[in-house]
Amino acid sequence: MLRLPGPEDELPPLMAQPAVGVAEPVEAEEYDDEMASDEAMTAARSDRNFIAILAVAAVFLVGIVAWWMVPEKKVPAPVTETAAPSSAQPAAASTETPGSVTVAPPKPLVIEIESVVKTFLEARTREDALAVVVDPDATASKWDAWLAGESYRAPGFQGIVGEPATLGTGEGASSAVQVRTGDFKVREIALLRRDGHLKVDWDSWAGWSEMSWEDFRTKKPVEPVLFRALLSDVEYFNFDFRDDNEWSSYRLESQDGMESLYGYVPRTSGLDQRVRPVDTKEKIKWVLKLKFPPDATRDNQVLIDSVVAEGWVVKPEGKE
Repeated sequence: MLRLPGPEDELPPLMAQPAVGVAEPVEAEEYDDEMASDEAMTAARSDRNFIAILAVAAVFLVGIVAWWMVPEKKVPAPVTETAAPSSAQPAAASTETPGSVTVAPPKPLVIEIESVVKTFLEARTREDALAVVVDPDATASKWDAWLAGESYRAPGFQGIVGEPATLGTGEGASSAVQVRTGDFKVREIALLRRDGHLKVDWDSWAGWSEMSWEDFRTKKPVEPVLFRALLSDVEYFNFDFRDDNEWSSYRLESQDGMESLYGYVPRTSGLDQRVRPVDTKEKIKWVLKLKFPPDATRDNQVLIDSVVAEGWVVKPEGKE
């Protein structure tokens, strides 16, 4: 029961005095917030310090790797002056690289090439042009048949296009160059070194073949005939060559593109693998032996019998 104090009773104090040395209690909520804040700040500083250490180490490692990968600088050899060759020395021929790779010829050879090409293309008569070709006697008879009754007319010379390319050195070396003729057409002309002088390879220049394309189609010879043709990939299987599992087909064109034939070889044969262009749209120059199959029903479908040369220049022995 609650006892009410009387008038004579001494009232006790409302609040007890705190004991000496005893700390005042701290509210739990206030303590938790402050401690959590301090711990978070300490953890954040530790994380930043750790990240900074990692960054410095990474930069140091990258610097070491970059220094290690920088190639050593080579000190260029001192340049010494060399005496110019005397006029008595012959013009230097191009150096043959390993694998018979064509290289740009030295300047004296370029001058010689341009001189011979200009003489050939600007010759006023066929006889003057024959003076700078390989085997003039054999070429003369071929040229007469090639002209087919037309009079000789010099192609004309506007200049060389690009840099000539040469293959080999000394006797038998060959060079090829693009030229612009008098009618502004760009043509390729090949030159061979014979008896110490550059000579024009007329056969490759004219795209000469043993028969005209028209005669070949009319007579349908079953014996191989030499042809210079531009070969490209084509899919045409019909008439005597219907089976595309047995045959591979190619388009064969004349130099001016006015004549064409379909040539066939056994599929996957060595000959097929040799003449097949890497680029299906590319036209490649080949010297080929062509013939018609026995009892041929078409005049534009022929057999590719063999390869004489890649490109239109035939070596002196006539074989590759």
